[in-house]
Amino acid sequence: MWYSAAPVKRSTAPLFVFDSHCDVALAMLDQGVDIGRKQRRTHFDLHRAQAGGIGAQFFALFADPTEVRGAGAWRRTRALLAAVERAAAAHPQRLSLVRTASAIQRQRAEGRLAGLLGMEGAHGFGTRSSDLLLSRLAWLAKQGLRYLGLTWNNSNVLAGAAVDGGGGLTSLGRRVVRECHRLGILVDISHSSDATVRDVLSCSKKPIIASHSNARALCDVPRNLPDDLLRAIGRRGGVVSINFFPGFLSKRVADALEVRYSLWAPGVERLAERYKDDLEQRRRAQVRLIRRSIRGVPRATLAQVVDHVSHVARVAGIHAVGLGADFDGMLLTPDGLADASAYPALARALSRKFSAREVQGIMGENLLRVVAEVE
Repeated sequence: MWYSAAPVKRSTAPLFVFDSHCDVALAMLDQGVDIGRKQRRTHFDLHRAQAGGIGAQFFALFADPTEVRGAGAWRRTRALLAAVERAAAAHPQRLSLVRTASAIQRQRAEGRLAGLLGMEGAHGFGTRSSDLLLSRLAWLAKQGLRYLGLTWNNSNVLAGAAVDGGGGLTSLGRRVVRECHRLGILVDISHSSDATVRDVLSCSKKPIIASHSNARALCDVPRNLPDDLLRAIGRRGGVVSINFFPGFLSKRVADALEVRYSLWAPGVERLAERYKDDLEQRRRAQVRLIRRSIRGVPRATLAQVVDHVSHVARVAGIHAVGLGADFDGMLLTPDGLADASAYPALARALSRKFSAREVQGIMGENLLRVVAEVE
């Protein structure tokens, strides 16, 4: 049974959150954000992580393909990696970069946040050469990379993406999946097309993850996963981590954002042309424009996050649910989940539907299991 038939009991164990996707490295690199200080510009910092019970956090390495490509994308990937490493070096008593489940447990016992590295989109390798891509994958593995997101919104040399009508895995993509298994790197199918996910499942020998994806049955957008794929991921021992982005939680919000997108997209393109030689000014101007454009968009809620957790648990199994908030990768957050300090509120809401042990699994233990299985 996916739910507890017994009366729900509150856990007295300290909250352990293991979140599988955070984009704060972008702010660390581009805005000089020090996550060791309390921040107003980001959703995540070490103060709020501690308040939220976060014991382990995947930091995403994301080179935006609308800004950089080719060699520039690879430079960007390495610069983001260096930004995370600098943060760990600056705050060694509070943050330690780790690679293994046992190291996470050690940091947990010592009260430090365990940081792990994930890559969002193979375009960040900056090459179409199979030999060079595999060499860069091996190099990142040595630096501590623990998951590879095959795509972002753009299809690439490895796989098709969900939002651009891409196909499945390429022959190189299949080779990279096998190499990830050999290197102890989790394969992440968030952003991938349904065909890609099916291909990964057909050739994967180990559990896979969706680092920040939701249930399409509750919010019918391409970025979310249909029930058959949720079920297949759970059957293989994988984990689907629930994304807090309102446009993936609520179809009403998604539809409103689609209308607003049609209004802001031309302005974004004009700003890209105006500031083509000043990337940072371009980013700031585009964010201001988008913030103005999304005023008045309907709100998603913490209760809808619980709904997606419940659906994935029912379809894929309670062992197959995790959290991948996507903090600092979105401008909107759900009511009740404003930043990284809000996980205790989510845990309390989940405790009204799940047993204490099940809540512990959802908040972090399920993802920890998969990390241990793919080492």
